Amino acid sequence: MPPSIDHHDSNRSPVKPWRWIATIMAMAGVGGAMVLFHYAAAPYLPQGWHDLALAVILIIGTGFFSYFVFGILSQQQKAVTLANQRLERQRDGLTALREASYAMTTVGDWHDIVQNVVDVARKLTGARYAALAVLEVDDSYTISQFFTSGISAEEMATMGPFPTGRGLLGEVIRHRRPIRLKRLQDHPASVGFPPNHPKMESFLGLPLLYQNQVMGHLYLTEKEGGFTTDDQAIVELFARQAAAVIANARFYQDRESFATLKERERIGRDLHDGVLQTLYGTTLSIDNLVDSVETLDAFTTKELVRISETLGLLMTEIRFFIQSLESTSIDFKIALTDMLRRQGPMDDIAMEFDDTQYLDLHPERIHDLLLSIQEAVSNARSHGHASHILVHWHSTSECYQVQVTDDGEGFVPQPDATHTHFGVRNISKRMDKWNGSMDIQSRLHEGTTVTLTAPWL
Repeated sequence: MPPSIDHHDSNRSPVKPWRWIATIMAMAGVGGAMVLFHYAAAPYLPQGWHDLALAVILIIGTGFFSYFVFGILSQQQKAVTLANQRLERQRDGLTALREASYAMTTVGDWHDIVQNVVDVARKLTGARYAALAVLEVDDSYTISQFFTSGISAEEMATMGPFPTGRGLLGEVIRHRRPIRLKRLQDHPASVGFPPNHPKMESFLGLPLLYQNQVMGHLYLTEKEGGFTTDDQAIVELFARQAAAVIANARFYQDRESFATLKERERIGRDLHDGVLQTLYGTTLSIDNLVDSVETLDAFTTKELVRISETLGLLMTEIRFFIQSLESTSIDFKIALTDMLRRQGPMDDIAMEFDDTQYLDLHPERIHDLLLSIQEAVSNARSHGHASHILVHWHSTSECYQVQVTDDGEGFVPQPDATHTHFGVRNISKRMDKWNGSMDIQSRLHEGTTVTLTAPWL
């Protein structure tokens, strides 16, 4: 907190008491000089030298006295000037704090609010760089998000992943108290910087506390001349207001998330109870028609089967969409098994997963993979007449790969197959969406392998 200011005392000149002291000391000095001269010097001097000697003693004494008194007054004047300058800095700081507090309330999105807090804090203190660490909801020591100001996105990308709470940043997190340093490298908890990190020395870090809950941790670095006690006092005031703003934004974000979740659940129920049931009934009707009417010609039967398969694909997409509306994450392996079972008996299908990296797949990627695998399996059954189909998952640190291999009749791949076969074209487009690729290897009477490869994000 900035030091309190007593306006009554600040208007009272600190020089006034020294006026009386100087007057009394001057009178005492003259009187003392005369007594000293009368008893110590006069008896030893000729009568004609008394006045001259007394004048010389008084002049020298007055000179030393004046030098002493005016030196004290000069120090007092410097102290007054410094005090006024500090008051001006505090006034400017409080004005900037008021403007900063207003600026924090001008945006509404959670990420924009937090980013704005970092930007405003950097400008408020004159720091070159600023950062704000947001912790995991269920772990008060692990950083989940890291916002920066003064460093471009390109520069951040060259430095690798954001900090995880080690070193000096973790020191602020663990102790929940401000740390102000002239040179951060001198602190025992400092662990250095990653490659391509900008030069930083002066440091000020502190927690953002709201009702004894940590909303985040603010870090400021590289202020010319270093951070002062006044800087720390202003930033502590700012931190309290920033914490309240972030807490308020988080509250409204949670309310909106709850409302969105309820709306997603309603949409999912409507799709399941309405659209999906209707499509399922239509598919059954078509299948019954194909099985029971013997007078249908081959072309009509083929078209009805194609329509049934198309409706099956559509139902798979709707089921996946319903699942993606739920609050839980999607397990690719479970979703794949569910999709294949809905297509019919799985006696001819086997699945192999070399690792569990599929658990990290984004729902949109799972969606495109499922539809691509469904297309490949459908082709192996209907066109390749395969008796055994293997779906294989494999991943590395750079990419993942899904292979659909069958023992069907095979074919001779054409260079422009993606332009002539609707299903193959769709698979290719889905993989292109993720900067991935599709490869088809097939030989007559030896089966087909469809390989889907995509890099991790």
